[in-house]
Amino acid sequence: MVKKIILCAIMSSASFAANQAELNLNNKEVEGQIRLDLSQMGGASNGAYFGARILNGDASNSDRIGNIDPLMEISFMVMRPVEGVSGLNLGLGIKGEYTKFDAHRYAAVPLGLEAEMKLPLTTAFPVYLGGALYYAPSVLTFHDGDEYLETRIHLDIEPIHNGRVEVGYRNIDTDVKSHNVTYNDAWYFGLRLDF
Repeated sequence: MVKKIILCAIMSSASFAANQAELNLNNKEVEGQIRLDLSQMGGASNGAYFGARILNGDASNSDRIGNIDPLMEISFMVMRPVEGVSGLNLGLGIKGEYTKFDAHRYAAVPLGLEAEMKLPLTTAFPVYLGGALYYAPSVLTFHDGDEYLETRIHLDIEPIHNGRVEVGYRNIDTDVKSHNVTYNDAWYFGLRLDF
């Protein structure tokens, strides 16, 4: 069911003027994400994005989790080029996260930073290095949650205009009040389309 939702969201994203549609996979998990460019939907300033993501996590890529539900996310981010640094974009964002695992309901509102840089390489295709760091302390974590920390790094190659192939690593800690929990710790391979 989760796979069908992700595929339908990605296929229909073009009709909503999506800026990005992304699908990441490994041998156990599928992650789908769309980001809508709000400037195309009513005059918001350039670089403002609304997004949604679902990660169908697997217990084998988690720590201390036996029964795992998908991680669902909505997000808002503003990303701009950095003056004086060619090819570097920085973004500030806020996300809403929700999942259930074992007997715990987990929700968090992390704040974070994202960065992406087009590497100054003389290669046949453009190469990008990107990453993200999102954190929610206890005061921004709800239900059984105690803390949220997400780190991500990825390397993208753009073999065709607006189409990228990506290799990345993500780590998502969803600590609960009773103990530390890693929801996901995995490498992935992905495809990103920009519209």
